[in-house]
Amino acid sequence: MAVTTAAGTANRDRMDIVITGHVDHGKSTLVGRLLADTQSLPEGKLQAVKDSCKKNGRVFEYAFLLDALEDEQKQGITIDSARIFFKSKVREYIIIDAPGHIEFLRNMLSGASRAVAAVLVIDAVEGVAENSKRHGLLLSLLGISQVLVAVNKLDAKNYDRQVFEDIKKEYESYLETLKVKPLAFVPVSAREGKNITELAPEMPWYTGKTILEILDSFRNLPSNEDSFFAMPIQDVYRFSNENDNRRIYAGTIVSGEISVGDSVRFLPSRKEARIKNIEVWNAPAKTRAITAEAAGFTLEAEIYVKRGEVMVKSAEKVPVETTERIRANLIWLGTRPFTFNKSYLLKLGSAKVNARLEKIESFLGEGDRKKYSELRRNDCGSVILSLSHPVAVSTFFDNPVLGRFVIVDGYDAAGGGIVLENLNSFEEADGHGDFEEELFALLKKHFPHRFE
Repeated sequence: MAVTTAAGTANRDRMDIVITGHVDHGKSTLVGRLLADTQSLPEGKLQAVKDSCKKNGRVFEYAFLLDALEDEQKQGITIDSARIFFKSKVREYIIIDAPGHIEFLRNMLSGASRAVAAVLVIDAVEGVAENSKRHGLLLSLLGISQVLVAVNKLDAKNYDRQVFEDIKKEYESYLETLKVKPLAFVPVSAREGKNITELAPEMPWYTGKTILEILDSFRNLPSNEDSFFAMPIQDVYRFSNENDNRRIYAGTIVSGEISVGDSVRFLPSRKEARIKNIEVWNAPAKTRAITAEAAGFTLEAEIYVKRGEVMVKSAEKVPVETTERIRANLIWLGTRPFTFNKSYLLKLGSAKVNARLEKIESFLGEGDRKKYSELRRNDCGSVILSLSHPVAVSTFFDNPVLGRFVIVDGYDAAGGGIVLENLNSFEEADGHGDFEEELFALLKKHFPHRFE
């Protein structure tokens, strides 16, 4: 569901924020209250929902402003990730109201992957649920470091400070194990609108900021355009049947920029060349390409590289390394367990490599398992993966595209995660590149029509 913001704010700062937490802890109510209290709803929408509730003999809930799917209204749970456009005096927001039920973790993960900050809602009556922990781990897995924890339904506990402090202490201790440090814990009543946009007189012991003020203090991530240049090679194109001798190295630039004349290096092969041309089709010639552009390049020296390598600038010191072992945070969503002694396909950038589970360092999942023997459906964990051959990777925090991967089990995308650490980065041995060059020269000699 999308709520249109007021006109005249098109050029304002915009931020993606995910709202998450266990089912029935009050996520949708919190977002509905924010929309209503900041006049972000279309004119007459709030009254129309109230009139509908009265007509049907239902008690009005702010969550009804969001639960637009028929199945959600029948079951009382959020199934998909709703996108809500919301505004404050500081910026516009795209707030992602993510599902809290364990069965919909895949939807929650999909929604949260677009966010740069998060509000995690915990019910003051129920306390810290297992899914509250799991969602905290998912935020850690996705690298979302700007986290606000809202302890909701304090009105049901007579705004008791000790209830709030006990939940804060428990959940803060857990998040510390994930290296997630919330920017704030806020005691709220979403239904009554307490500490949402104005401080509540019922909680004089709370001297912090409101939910809205804390949201406005979050910062957007810096643009990838200001980062180092990197482009995974998607393919290398030849048009020899048309007497076209160009060898075009193509891909989508994930960060930085590149210009004609720049010297580039390919990883993991470590081969180097200089950009001769930025190739275009049916468009004006260009000498520069930037982040998010799908681009093709020809080089001054003809070299052999293949899909999956990463092109970087030779002159830049880049946090991209060649490795065969990685430490990663992983969520498993496959129907079959993620287990030892089995080969899986790992996709990272444009690279594909066979991967094996080497070690499970920690995990969060249902059931009492004393030994980390496998990850089951909806389990999250910190793992070490061994790869069948070297690939160029970056940690997620240095480059999200080169640090985020998917694991395929058979024909199904069964898991996903982020790279935390490259465990055995190394430079390619000199002889490896020489062998490829000699093979390329041999092919060129005997099949000149393919290479000239």
